[in-house]
Amino acid sequence: MTDTTEITVRIPSKVSGKKLEITLPRCMFGFSIKNKIIDGIVEQEAATIIFALPTLSGFPNDEEAIHRCPDFSKPVTGLGFAPLFPKPYAKKLEPGNYWLKQESYQYTLKEKKNNQELYSIGIGGKQTLFVNKSETNQQDFKIDFWPFDAENESSPFPHQIDIHSILDKEFNVIYTVYSSRFLHGKYKPPVSQNYFADGLIQIYKQNESLLDHPEIQLGFIQNNNRILDYIHQHSKVVD
Repeated sequence: MTDTTEITVRIPSKVSGKKLEITLPRCMFGFSIKNKIIDGIVEQEAATIIFALPTLSGFPNDEEAIHRCPDFSKPVTGLGFAPLFPKPYAKKLEPGNYWLKQESYQYTLKEKKNNQELYSIGIGGKQTLFVNKSETNQQDFKIDFWPFDAENESSPFPHQIDIHSILDKEFNVIYTVYSSRFLHGKYKPPVSQNYFADGLIQIYKQNESLLDHPEIQLGFIQNNNRILDYIHQHSKVVD
């Protein structure tokens, strides 16, 4: 798909009359457009923007890749957008950490130290760290990951780290950060580079805790800020 005609996708909020408008070349929406495009605008509940695989993982990659049509003959990844949902029967979203308040039944406190909390979620050892908005971090987000399993070294799970972030208080942004195992050739960092996704895997191989490694958390924060900056350049919220 190489159609560079710009279109605007509108995603309605679930708690107000606001809509998230994202304007990009048609090709970057991949096959997520389900409705008919009228005068360059389409409205639907959610959308995904497709990029070359390394683009969302903070690698020293081709910086122009995020502005070009994806090459579907090579590995790609998606940046998903959807509205945040209020609790049943609620008419507004609670401020602060959305996921813990919305889906607290899924999370069990696993560890607490250094003024942070690490949670277990669901089954299979999956864990979550909530990162609150601060002077360093543009927005609340959460890191979902599976710690390294020495008995199943071929598992892809530790190498695919799911990130959920918030955009303009009412919309969810979802993407995956990949370890260097999935990125080849010029995209693979040198061994000397402290790549945060690889670092997360290494600390669990060494039976350490993410809560003791603020430098790895900072890597995720900086990567999330970079992605939010890109989104803000190509989107706006309208009433």
